[in-house]
Amino acid sequence: MMENPKKFLLVMPDYSDFPDLFIKNLKFLGFETQLMTDKISPFKYQRADRIINFYRKTFLKDKHFKKKLVAAQEERKLLELANRIHETFDYTLVIRPDAFPVSVIKELKSKSRKFIAYQWDGIEKFPEVKNYFKFFDSFFCFENVPGVANIQKTTNFYFDSDGFQETDLIVQNPEPVFYFVGLDWENRREKIDKFVEFALLNGFKLDIYLQEFDPNPLRNPNINYIDQRITFAENIENVKKSDVLLDFIDPRHNGLSIRFFEAMRYRKKIITDNPEVRNYDFYYPDNIFILENDNLAGISEFVSKPYFNLPENVVRNYSFSEWIKRILAD
Repeated sequence: MMENPKKFLLVMPDYSDFPDLFIKNLKFLGFETQLMTDKISPFKYQRADRIINFYRKTFLKDKHFKKKLVAAQEERKLLELANRIHETFDYTLVIRPDAFPVSVIKELKSKSRKFIAYQWDGIEKFPEVKNYFKFFDSFFCFENVPGVANIQKTTNFYFDSDGFQETDLIVQNPEPVFYFVGLDWENRREKIDKFVEFALLNGFKLDIYLQEFDPNPLRNPNINYIDQRITFAENIENVKKSDVLLDFIDPRHNGLSIRFFEAMRYRKKIITDNPEVRNYDFYYPDNIFILENDNLAGISEFVSKPYFNLPENVVRNYSFSEWIKRILAD
């Protein structure tokens, strides 16, 4: 615990239970914390705006007027939240800064001694974030972003304030259980379906969840399709009960997903189509199988081998405690 706690403001989207997890881990490390999310009251028309919108949409074919009203109201409400903060913070960390209007970012910067951003969803997935680089003292991303002075590459991490012990693990199911949870992106359906077919032919059990935004006309009967996110807490319980984690890369990313760090934390093997993992110090072929060149046949041998226990210092290096220490460093 800190003798003189540093004041820490966390700003991030209201995404599942992630804000609570960040706050829990920051408090665990001794920070005096405050949270601001993008959660605000639903949009309501003001005065004659509903009539104006009807007129513009019907007679002027303006389909964007309401979107502008919504954006303006969201900005006003978020700026009100920022203006209610009347103290100066030692550190402000903004996760997904593009989820907040520039005016809000500027207001928060004025109340921060060190202003830091972390783009956990990648740059090209949300390219609007490029307009925010200049507002931060340090801007972190798990991807390489060449040519911008204040952009620094970092990795994802695992949360480490839960008191987890290796004896808590549930391992070695009679038939290996392969676990994956993610979004139902059309650009990775084919490779997921191909893996599912292989796994079933080889007697592996599947525990796969895909969250849909639009109905998938070609639903795979061996996949669980969901319309609500699985919380982080639920996900971790699923991780603990599995034998092998699956990782199918989003083509718009060039870094490593959080699954690699969950696998390390809970001593799970992982199968991935992301070859970049070879460049990391925790890569070991008995733990991580890279899908490439139709090498599915090698998975059975991979699964049969015991998990290789990584050095403790390597695992600890990817914890939230070490991650936050690095991004706050002067």
